[in-house]
Amino acid sequence: MDQTNNNNESYSKKTGLVLGRFQPLHPGHLELIHIAMQKCDEVVVCIGSAQLAEPFTVEQRHNYLQRQLEVLHPGKNWRLVDLVDPEPIDTWPEDVKQQCGITGDENIFYRSDQLPEVYETKLKDLGFTIKYVPRVPFYYWFPDGLHRRVNSATEIKAIFEELGVEIPYSFSQAKDPKK
Repeated sequence: MDQTNNNNESYSKKTGLVLGRFQPLHPGHLELIHIAMQKCDEVVVCIGSAQLAEPFTVEQRHNYLQRQLEVLHPGKNWRLVDLVDPEPIDTWPEDVKQQCGITGDENIFYRSDQLPEVYETKLKDLGFTIKYVPRVPFYYWFPDGLHRRVNSATEIKAIFEELGVEIPYSFSQAKDPKK
């Protein structure tokens, strides 16, 4: 969709898409969203697998992510979309574009993990440019009081499992596993 800037020049609105389960939300997710916010006029953050509560419900993920984005990106144009996995799952690129209301010619899908070629092709056919952003390890605080260097939510979940503690909804609810 063409828009007009303050100089009455025509330009194409650039829309970024960040898709994740955010189970749990971590600094790697926030950095990916931050990069999209810097480059795009609007960013759609899609909470995938909304039907799953492993460990958090979609409402918990949505509310927590919304609070974080309000603090980290005030004044930026972003929105959250909760997305239930489509059936059959191989239709997710079309489903994401439609349910997220993404239109226009400049759509950028931000990812850290490589997509299978079939999905990459479908997304490109739907008008997306795919921007791969390398994962950067980050330190994450755990309920035993230690920070550990991790790369993903999968690693975070594994450490919580080793500690025998549930992942807290937010850092403020974290509890010492020894108590």
